Amino acid sequence: MNNNNVEKQLTVQKRINAALTIGLVSLAGYVGLAKPSVAEFEEISVERLNIVEKNGYNRMVLANSDKSPGAIKQGKEVFKHNSPRPGMIFYNDEGTENGGFVFRGEKVNDKVNHGLHMSFDRYNQDQTLMMQHIEMDDYMITGLTVMDRPNTSMDFDMTNRFIEAQKAGDTKTMNEIEKYLVDNKLLGARRAFYGTLNGDSRLQLNDADGKKRIQMVVTKDGEAKLEFLDANGKVIMRLPETAE
Repeated sequence: MNNNNVEKQLTVQKRINAALTIGLVSLAGYVGLAKPSVAEFEEISVERLNIVEKNGYNRMVLANSDKSPGAIKQGKEVFKHNSPRPGMIFYNDEGTENGGFVFRGEKVNDKVNHGLHMSFDRYNQDQTLMMQHIEMDDYMITGLTVMDRPNTSMDFDMTNRFIEAQKAGDTKTMNEIEKYLVDNKLLGARRAFYGTLNGDSRLQLNDADGKKRIQMVVTKDGEAKLEFLDANGKVIMRLPETAE
């Protein structure tokens, strides 16, 4: 092969290489530009869907029973519930749970166990506003509940110790923890309820210790009454006076 032929072949090869390079660059650019930023579906089936912020924290999680999350604080699981929480769990800007909508329901051995529960939490605390419907056996409640919660953050170490004691059947530790929580008013206090309870419609207002002080009731039989109670639960005024 003479020098002229070699030079011609090199020139052709260079052109081929250049063409391939341009083609690959163009393809890569096309793929990059064509990558969809928004996907559209007519229907999607998943066991869990995490809505996340750019910092990686969950904003909302939709999940079935098996994939439902435990309690999350600043992006880390700090407590696992005994029973699953299928539904939606909400999180604040710090990746800490601050509410949710959980729902379950079934009939087992001819007994209904059914409940829907939507709640909003105080900052780093438990539920302060709950909207729920629960029915089981001869109990049914539908209504709105308002709770007071302490100024301190929830102590998940203590909660986990209680769960471990419960699993081990350690009633002594369970009673000690429960007494500590009650004595220090760390369990919160129910301040108000509006709804129906086993067929009676009622409005209840409680004091800061959770003790009922005023209630308006219309029973399922049509009896209407208004009661004022003292801190010991004794009725001090009733309308009509003949009501019981």
